[in-house]
Amino acid sequence: MPDIFNKDLLMYIRKMIRLYFFLILIFKISFSYSQGDKNLYKQYRTGPDPDNFFHKWNYSLSGKLNFMNSDQDYTKIGMGKGLAVVVQRLSSKSFGFSLGIEFNEINYKYEGYFNDSKDNLEYLSVPFSIRLYPNRKLFIEAGIKYHYLLSAKNSQNINPLDNSNNYLDGLFNNSIGPFIGFEYQVWKRLCVGIHYQYLKSTKKNQIEIYPNIFNGVSLKIGTFLKNPYNRPKEKLN
Repeated sequence: MPDIFNKDLLMYIRKMIRLYFFLILIFKISFSYSQGDKNLYKQYRTGPDPDNFFHKWNYSLSGKLNFMNSDQDYTKIGMGKGLAVVVQRLSSKSFGFSLGIEFNEINYKYEGYFNDSKDNLEYLSVPFSIRLYPNRKLFIEAGIKYHYLLSAKNSQNINPLDNSNNYLDGLFNNSIGPFIGFEYQVWKRLCVGIHYQYLKSTKKNQIEIYPNIFNGVSLKIGTFLKNPYNRPKEKLN
């Protein structure tokens, strides 16, 4: 059986699935409570709720700074860049899902190893999340993200095959892990946010000194294509 399906990885994926369904349950409970204002409106006022509208589909583009490190005590946090395109699907004005594609950099520095050099890892990431909107300006989300490794470099490493800074194949691999965060709409379609994410390699590195677990925070700034405060235009028959 291929290494990607080793016992440790399968146990890790099962844990991620259990965590994800637990988060869905928590969000669903929170969503139920969030309907309280709407029910009160129906009970004490007449006519439709003027705020009961939302864009079923929306799209966002964001840039971010990733402050990430490995789980090893001989590495130091570094800053990397990121870019994301996300599709959001709401089932109500308070609850929905999102699916996207991202480019992410993870940079960190070795301390006392490899001449204090720096690693640069680049990933193409696919996030899937559930989103809860307590109000129109704020959403909280949690989900799982798969990271496809594009490249792995070291500032002082010399690859004997092509004389570049690229690591040899197999020293770093694709990763998967959960993330959680929130975003706040500061002006019209403009949002800022912060996310925490955790990555674990789908395979064990061939040389154990190289990290295969990473975690840290991302600071985001982005914009929605459709303004959440604007009522969707009704289609003409």
